Amino acid sequence: MRTVLIRKNVNISGNWTYVDTDEVGKFIKYGLDYQEFESGPGNYTSAIVEMPDGTVRNLPLPCIRFIE
Repeated sequence: MRTVLIRKNVNISGNWTYVDTDEVGKFIKYGLDYQEFESGPGNYTSAIVEMPDGTVRNLPLPCIRFIE
């Protein structure tokens, strides 16, 4: 499993951008998630990441960065 750095989406001076955090985890595999809209769900590819405490997170792809 590859190590990933978790990123978060923040608003800086009116512009949304992804910034690195100090959280790291182990990439398990790609997954699927969705966001609900008025016209129905919108599917997108996600990353399944195991955190050091054993929890598993399903994150949008822009929220990870491979570091090794």
